[in-house]
Amino acid sequence: MKISIITPSYNSGKYLERAIESVLAQDYSDWEHIVVDGGSNDHTVDILKKYAHIRWISEPDQGQSDAMNKGFDLSTGDVIVYLNADDEFSEGTFSKVINCLNQEHKDMVFGDLKILHEVNHTEEIRTPATAYSEIIKFWDFRFPANPVSYFYRRKVQEQYRFPIQNHCTMDLEFLFYASKFHSISYLPHTFGTFYLDGENKTSKMDTHREKEKAYLNHCRKYNRFLYLKYFLSKLKRTLISRS
Repeated sequence: MKISIITPSYNSGKYLERAIESVLAQDYSDWEHIVVDGGSNDHTVDILKKYAHIRWISEPDQGQSDAMNKGFDLSTGDVIVYLNADDEFSEGTFSKVINCLNQEHKDMVFGDLKILHEVNHTEEIRTPATAYSEIIKFWDFRFPANPVSYFYRRKVQEQYRFPIQNHCTMDLEFLFYASKFHSISYLPHTFGTFYLDGENKTSKMDTHREKEKAYLNHCRKYNRFLYLKYFLSKLKRTLISRS
């Protein structure tokens, strides 16, 4: 099976080679790496020109979701994974994922994620839930925290477009959708590293508010029961706090 690695990028030149080299270090050879750059004005394009194997475009876009959709449209692989420009894969991940997909015949494979907090020099290993009923509870933070830690068959995204208006939690909204309609395996292997350096988008956003938006967007479309239940619960908490 061919893996398509899709990397959205914008002014990420200081990280990008680390991500590229983590793909080249894999022990599985049937893959393509696509980089969709939003018209960077740093040295990103110079880096991309150094790697002849990469398929890339660099042009203005409407944000990360737009870049992710473009990357999927360009891809030809049987298996899809998104690698953000500031993250990296662990060695041996590709071969283990392909073996798991071949043996278990599930639609998606989740693995562990190393989260490296570069500001305070701490790290943690995050093990994700694989059931929709647990992933949807965004407040418990059981979902895969970064797309480097999950791979899926092409069919999972064929009927899905990342919402252009969502610039922060588009991957979480996708996970809600995918886990509701597709089967998932868990593989006990650390798939990659999610770097938090205080400068990237995740470090700066109001995570609870953005995750709540993704949850409500999903529930409006696919789970009206949870949508109503959530608002009733918030209303009850508000009334109790005022009493």
